[in-house]
Amino acid sequence: MYNKLYRNGQLIDLHIHTQYSDGMYSVPELLRFAEARGLDVISFTDHDLLEANFEIRDMHSNGGFCGRIINGSEIACVYKGKKYEVLAYDFDLDTLAKYPVLTYEYQFMLEEKRMESLKEIAMRLGFRFTTGLQFDPVFRTAHKTFFNDLANYPENQKLYAKYGIAKSDNLYRDHVIKPGAIFHCPELIKDTPPIEEVCRRIHEAGGYAIFAHPFKVYEENNVKQLVKDITSLNIVDGFECIHKKFSFSECKWMEKYCNDQHLIVTGGSDFHGDGFKIDGKRFAPEYLGYVQNADLEIRFPISK
Repeated sequence: MYNKLYRNGQLIDLHIHTQYSDGMYSVPELLRFAEARGLDVISFTDHDLLEANFEIRDMHSNGGFCGRIINGSEIACVYKGKKYEVLAYDFDLDTLAKYPVLTYEYQFMLEEKRMESLKEIAMRLGFRFTTGLQFDPVFRTAHKTFFNDLANYPENQKLYAKYGIAKSDNLYRDHVIKPGAIFHCPELIKDTPPIEEVCRRIHEAGGYAIFAHPFKVYEENNVKQLVKDITSLNIVDGFECIHKKFSFSECKWMEKYCNDQHLIVTGGSDFHGDGFKIDGKRFAPEYLGYVQNADLEIRFPISK
């Protein structure tokens, strides 16, 4: 069952990705979709970028969207040697924009470094790839550029089978970011700031730091202990309690935990535009503001 995300009677979605990172749709398209779906509050949370927020600020109007738009971003961070993400909300845009890791130039540099690392691994393992292959921004990430190129060479399929890479695998999750995986890039950790630094920067910009989708992090054996450990740091303002890939019991546990700890409860569709199916159909624009098993209400202090 798929339910709407509510806050004080308003339809709200605090986790939406645009074409600036790995989303399928542009800011104007998403604003039209949000208005058509009757959303009251939204936030664009692109990975490690603020461009969508700047585009909205530069608009003469909100592109036909009559609701409220909160500044947002989903920022990669490291805790105990592992990569996680923190959602930043309702911050001063110009202040947070001074954080170097949230610039397109910095992210482009990181993707170029990751591409070189992937190529070195592929060469060592005997994979074939295009001579002079470079990170292509059209694919938005180095690993998507890389794996798209590998698919052009049929002889690589034998190596996929040899190293246990299946067609159904999530190449990034299963074979790049996972420690010990065949294409694991140490740069994913080395070049990612610690969670303490990320939260400090968000707070300096007057924003809220929300730990993103704890039940959806990669290779996490004890999510509940992770949530408690993160809370003990006293650096996050809350947790994303409602997410399209959480079970109802996971949502309920997160909600109760945050209520008991007096932490903010947020949620969102984590909308990218494709790749997620409902009733056998691709996750389409009309599902903005909807998540699975979400019979809960967001509690988030949105400023006027």
